[in-house]
Parts: sequence; structure tokens; C-alpha cells
Amino acid sequence: MIPILDRLGLALFHSLWEVSVLGLAAWGGLLLLRRRPAETRYAFACGMLGAMVALPAATFLLSAPGAPSEALAGAVRQVAMEGQGVRAATPWLALAWVLGASLMTLRLGGGLWWLERAFVKPSRPAPEAWAEAAAKLASRMGVHRPLALRVGTRGDSPLVIGFFRPVILVPAAAFLNLDSAALEAVLAHEIAHVRRGDYLANALQSAAEALLFFHPAAWWLSGHVRELREHCCDDAAAEACGDPLALAQGLASLERLRRTLPIEPDPACALGAAKGNLMPRITRLFTPRDASVPSFRGLALMVGAAALAGAFVLACRAPRTRPLADVDFSQVKIAHQPAAPAYPPEAKIARIQGTVEVRVTIDEQGVPIAVEAVSGPEELRPTAVDYAKGWTFAPLLRDGKPVKARFLITMPFRLR
Repeated sequence: MIPILDRLGLALFHSLWEVSVLGLAAWGGLLLLRRRPAETRYAFACGMLGAMVALPAATFLLSAPGAPSEALAGAVRQVAMEGQGVRAATPWLALAWVLGASLMTLRLGGGLWWLERAFVKPSRPAPEAWAEAAAKLASRMGVHRPLALRVGTRGDSPLVIGFFRPVILVPAAAFLNLDSAALEAVLAHEIAHVRRGDYLANALQSAAEALLFFHPAAWWLSGHVRELREHCCDDAAAEACGDPLALAQGLASLERLRRTLPIEPDPACALGAAKGNLMPRITRLFTPRDASVPSFRGLALMVGAAALAGAFVLACRAPRTRPLADVDFSQVKIAHQPAAPAYPPEAKIARIQGTVEVRVTIDEQGVPIAVEAVSGPEELRPTAVDYAKGWTFAPLLRDGKPVKARFLITMPFRLR
């Protein structure tokens, strides 16, 4: 197989336990940080999600021959080589990952295109009074770049689309059913997304999901990142408006509209940015910050993922034996070759000649541990096998370590 597929498959193999360990660390860290502000927990969760991408990437780079630390590169490769199952499976793991990641990337790109075509283009400018109010609110919150407030004809909750030219889409039903204080608080929440650059952050997060689509720990942490992102914007909106109750009323009204009016749901599949059930966010606005802790369902998921990854690794690495290298006889150095044996008497009388091929397996010290004749006249085979057992060879090295090797020796028998 192509060497790069071997390296990629090896990195994916290691990522099973690497991402699981990072998921457990993320759960524990979020538990320890439960008394900290949402911004702190969000930054920690984003860092751990980034590490879930970076660590397998580092494993891939370190597995390359000629990596900066060749000793470490050899150690990384050797772990996978200890099990023949891993070595055989790595190219197929790589191909499966390429297919899955490509499909996820197409899904992401298609979602972005659909957002623009189905949500932004059909929208219309917001009422002038609200556009001016949004501009003043944005300036007060520290957002000085231009942003557009538009009335969406689809969707069931406000959302931000775009990074360089952000557009805030607010459903028409929100303008009709929310009072001015509640609507201003909801707009403050969306402006907080613009100030924080959450559209770009969410796109990068979706890219990380595409790369780690196969690991439940990554999906759990990514979901927690999105939840914390909304908490950060809720806190910013409540601070900007000076009234958490107004934001709570706005969220409650939006939730009521989602449940009662026949409005098309938000494009959850576009960037994975659906805001889900709003009631927990409403409750959080009136509860102490230390009440928010990662769920034990998340811990169970992390432990389960780690256990499955560990079981897979152990299964692939068993039995723990050195790899057996099939090589050509020309690659083997002879340490000792005994004198040629006497011609077998029976074969000599019968005038039997020919060539015997002997398969020899040597251990890490170069000593034959298995010898068998695979072709040639039956009368000559025992002599050829006994003769080959007396040879010794220099150890065969792979990645600087001696390994078992198997090769064929051709022995001609000729009568004079």
C-alpha cells in the first residue's frame, strides 16, 4: 500500500485512545471549572477540542521517516507494528476516513451554500427604527464594523450569517410578537455572536467535527462548546441590556413561537449551530454560575469511548510478537555457513539431481527457528533442510530493531 496511507491509518489508530483520553480530561476540567464564568469554560473546551485535532496530526507527522525526532517516530511506528492486525488494517482505516471526512466536508460546504441561498437572499431589510436601534446597540457593545439587520422569511429563531459582512436574520414573527425590551435583548445576544466572531469559530468547529466524525468524544465536546458559546452570548446580552429578565422573556417568547407557530426550523445541518431547547438557557439566567456542570451522561460516554478504544487497541496489538519480515535472501548477511554436506547416497545411486528451495525463518538473533523444504526432489530435501539448520545469520533490522525474518535459500545438487 502507499506509505502515506500507512502513516495516516496509524495516526487514526492512535487517535482512538488519544481523543478518548482528551475527552476524559475535558470532562474533568469542565467539572473543576464549574464555578468559573462561561467564557473561561468555553475557552478551555475550545482548547481541548483543538487538542483533539492537533494530537492525531502530530502523531501523523511523527510517524514519518525523517521526522524531527527519529527515535520518537520509530517508537510511534513500532507500537502499531507489534500487532499484525494493525499493520494490515491501517491503509483501510485511512481510506475509510478519507471517504467519511470528504462526505462531512461536502455536507459543511453545502450547508453554507444553502444558508446563503435559502435564508439570506429571500430576506428583506428590517424596519428602519430597528436597524438604527441595532446599530446603536452594536456600537455600545463594541462592534464598530457594519452589520445588516434583516427580516427572515424562514427559520424559527434569530441567527448570524457571515463573518466579514455579518447579517443578523430575525424571523418576522419575532418582530410581531416580542415587546421592544425582549427584542432588544435578543438582538444583543446576536450582536455578541458578531463581536466574538462566532460564525468563523463555528465554521472551524464544524471542520473539526468533519475530521473527527468517527469519535463520539469529539461530538460530545463539540456539543458542549456550542452550549457554552450560547451561554457566553447570553451573559454578554444580559450585561449590555442591564436586565436578564428581558433576555429571559425574549427567549421564552421565541420558544413559545417555535412550539405554536408553523415556522420552518433553523438550518441545523448547515453548521451544526442549532440552538436547541431554549428553556435551559432561560433557567440558567436566574441560577448561580456554579450550577452548570458537565452531565454524568457525558462522563459515561467518555468512559465508554475510552473502553471501546482500549479494547480495539488491545485486540489489534495481540499477540505481542515482533513482526515477521519476508525478505529476499540477498538482503540477509550470512554469519556462518558450514561445509557442504555429502551427497545423499540413495539419490546418488539413482542419479537424482535438481534444486531444492528451503524456507528458513530466523529469530531476532539470526538463528534458524524453522526450516522446511518447499520444492525440489523428495530424495534431496532432508539433506538440504539439515544443511540449512547449521547456518547462522546477522540479525535483520527494521526501524533500528531486530526482527524475525523469513526467506528462501536455493540449493543446487549436481552429480559429477
